[in-house]
Amino acid sequence: MLRVARALAARFRRDPRLLIAGGYLALSGLAAAVSLAQARSERGQFLYFPPSWAHRSLLSAMTPPADNEGSGPGAGFVGGGATAVLPLDIKRYVVKEGETLSGIAERLDLDLDTLASLNRQWGSGVHLVRVGEEILVPNQDGIYLAVEASLEKLCAAKGVPVEAVLAVNRIPAGEVKPGVRLFFPGVQHTGIERSVIVGSAFLRPVAGWASSAFGYRHDPFTDSLQFHRGIDLAAAPGTAVRAALDGKVTVTATDPVLGLYIVIRHQVGFSTVYGHLAQAFVRPGDTVARGARIGQVGSTGKTTGPHLHFEVRRSGRPVNPAGVWSTRH
Repeated sequence: MLRVARALAARFRRDPRLLIAGGYLALSGLAAAVSLAQARSERGQFLYFPPSWAHRSLLSAMTPPADNEGSGPGAGFVGGGATAVLPLDIKRYVVKEGETLSGIAERLDLDLDTLASLNRQWGSGVHLVRVGEEILVPNQDGIYLAVEASLEKLCAAKGVPVEAVLAVNRIPAGEVKPGVRLFFPGVQHTGIERSVIVGSAFLRPVAGWASSAFGYRHDPFTDSLQFHRGIDLAAAPGTAVRAALDGKVTVTATDPVLGLYIVIRHQVGFSTVYGHLAQAFVRPGDTVARGARIGQVGSTGKTTGPHLHFEVRRSGRPVNPAGVWSTRH
């Protein structure tokens, strides 16, 4: 062994390139071992572990990418494109204590729109996740869209080649029927649709505390079990009530239960209801902006005290307002 070591040392002195190559191999082996250890450690934190995640070595992390290289499915290819389409693979992630959907998306290097679209119905509950809940996680960004008529026209509108959509979904063109939902890679919602999906569209309409939540409760007057279609926000009489989202006022009326109330119709099938008002500052046909003052908190109708009864409806069906309004005022 000593003779071999001396011989190698002599060769390294004669040719320094061998020493550099040996050092590089040693460093690469160490980096690979550390990366493998990290991968094994992280496996226990997930229900799944995509094989591609293990390819992120320390050496590649320390080397900045070229201008025409990215970090997504096409990374490593020059000329602006990859040579193959990444088929869709959806796994499951278990929510841990203290996590949010946006935090999970950031951790897994996905757009929040992608996770929200796969796991929430039109943004409903995007801010509400439970410990132990299983979240569907795809291996790439994108959203599901229904092919109502022509796949070619839909792909053209979204800027995605038909071949890419078919390959990602592993479906032949002949099997695409009207109404089928396909995953469109790299596509995200835009405008009001994106705001609704990611839970940033709706404003909390009044500065108050929730005195009664959405869902089943005992009626405060009869003690019978009833479904509460909105959230009650207690506030001082006269507190400003603001429009939760841009829209058009469709109803300003009185009701034996809701008292003086307002209904505003918004885009993409949403509407909001504001009840028990002391005053209304808008009338049917008015167009209002998000945050505009539309009324004042009161106690009209059937109520135990001053508060705002606030509902969010999607296609006429009530959804939990706490799951769709922005966490920021």
